[in-house]
Amino acid sequence: MIAGAAEDTNPPYWHAEVINHERRGSDVAVFTCCPVQPLNFRAGQYVSIECGYHPRLWRTYSIANAPRQDGTLDFHVRAAGGGLVSSALVRRLRAGDMLRLAAPMGSMTLDLQSRRDIVFVTGGTGLAPVKALLEELTRYNRTRWTHLFRGERRGDDFYDRRHLDQIAENFPWLTIVRAVSDEGGNIGERGAISDVVSRHGPWRHHDFYIAGSATMVNATLRRLVEMQIPSTRIKYDAFTDA
Repeated sequence: MIAGAAEDTNPPYWHAEVINHERRGSDVAVFTCCPVQPLNFRAGQYVSIECGYHPRLWRTYSIANAPRQDGTLDFHVRAAGGGLVSSALVRRLRAGDMLRLAAPMGSMTLDLQSRRDIVFVTGGTGLAPVKALLEELTRYNRTRWTHLFRGERRGDDFYDRRHLDQIAENFPWLTIVRAVSDEGGNIGERGAISDVVSRHGPWRHHDFYIAGSATMVNATLRRLVEMQIPSTRIKYDAFTDA
């Protein structure tokens, strides 16, 4: 134990300065911070964050980018319900504020040994880890066809839509399918995203990555079981607002 502890050079947490903060609608914010010390992670992982507005309250958020040379980290946060930390990160956080970040965790990372095509299923700020995985794929992928299924309640909830469309234009291996569950309109398909994924199947030879609310994740997992997708090909993160 002593030798192992001596080899661990990571700090207990990382101080990070907020360098940009943007509102994306009434209850969503995207912000960028830069850790004072390098923080090593893999695309798809998450960290716990403490902000000065609510000391000693740590909440987990997915990193929304793949590792960069400048070390910056993007986060997507939705302020919903009574979540103290998420509300502060959306409505009070400003450039220049300092955060504390815990060590990265999570296993929703790309299987670099797989040659199978990919299906991403996301809703809400579950887009964050999917954007990180997409960013990683743009750096080397040429052969794995990738489908991104994104479900929201209303058409106005599709923040960062233009950026995702630009990625699809630049990388022909990416196809984006959108669905709205609670209202009509001219954006994508109608219905729960889990049902839309099922309609576009079968997906017997694909790897799945699912991120969003627990309700959406569980509904999608049930659909995948019905389609007899092996659990070894499924990775997921369920999100709560806190």
